[in-house]
Amino acid sequence: MSVINPLAREISAKVVYYGPGLSGKTTTLKHIYSAVKPQRRGDLVTLATEGDRTIFFDFLPLHIKEVQGMGVRFQLYTVPGQVFYEATRKLVLSGADGVVFVADSQAGATQSNRESLADLRRNLDEHGVDVERFPIVFQWNKRDLSNVRDPRDLSEDLNWLGAPEFGTSATRGDGVLPALKEVSKLVIRSLWTRFPKPPVRRPGKPLSEGIEAEVAKVTQSGELTVPDGYESEPPATLEEPPPPIPAVPEHALSFASLWEGADAEAVRAVEDRIRRGDHGEALRLAVAEMVELLDTLPGTGNQASPMAKAALLGLDGREFLRFCRLAGLHEGAATERDALFALYLLVSARLKASLV
Repeated sequence: MSVINPLAREISAKVVYYGPGLSGKTTTLKHIYSAVKPQRRGDLVTLATEGDRTIFFDFLPLHIKEVQGMGVRFQLYTVPGQVFYEATRKLVLSGADGVVFVADSQAGATQSNRESLADLRRNLDEHGVDVERFPIVFQWNKRDLSNVRDPRDLSEDLNWLGAPEFGTSATRGDGVLPALKEVSKLVIRSLWTRFPKPPVRRPGKPLSEGIEAEVAKVTQSGELTVPDGYESEPPATLEEPPPPIPAVPEHALSFASLWEGADAEAVRAVEDRIRRGDHGEALRLAVAEMVELLDTLPGTGNQASPMAKAALLGLDGREFLRFCRLAGLHEGAATERDALFALYLLVSARLKASLV
């Protein structure tokens, strides 16, 4: 699902490159990464798995239509295609705004293409996505090889949706950028339906004029009468001190209400330290909970870096880097703002993890 950053006036849209193992997904993304100007792209994050790799980066295109006055930053992901990485694929697909299905055009890959496409449909369905209305583009990859199927056969076999399709060679870069451009257009169109243009409001009379007109209407109608002896100035009264500001209740509004058990207690502990002014301890607890949360993500493996796990979870890379920098602060150097930011990212991570 797209995420709005009101400060940067950007919408982050997630596009996942899906397909069977070794079909060319990673090569495709590396070609796109090399084609994007360094100042308009983020870091390339790689999560190595046995026999395949999951990579991620984000970029801000130069020539693309804005949505409600906001730029669109695309986050591109790949997923490992092997059958035993199903949990990772499902995790990466969570919150996707569009998919590019990279099929292997070789004749011997027919069955693996079908199984991967069925896996995609099943995972989208489990995420509550209507595949008939979801932005999908097909890449018939490895067209530079000799033993490949005819594009029409691939289309009849896999593209039951009638979605846009492109013959590509990821190793040479042929057709890769046109496929990206097409899925970008479909995602932008989908975003416009989710963020409709607000209705145009006709300019009206100033509020003060409207109030004066209503008062005049009532007084002229005779509905409002002033009794004899009425004084326009209210009688003088002794000023009383304002009531004391109530103390924060013991059970104040809390993010912990979103969960139960140990998860709720962990969030509540961070909030409690912030209320007490113990910002260093609040930050330490938030970091410890984040580490534990990332370690329990399915399909990421013990060797994956925290940055890679955060990217797979869908956390903003820049925000997670800031969180990592805060984790290195001396306990006495943490401010209230630091602790609140750590709480915010922890809550965001737990909410995203609950969708997996």
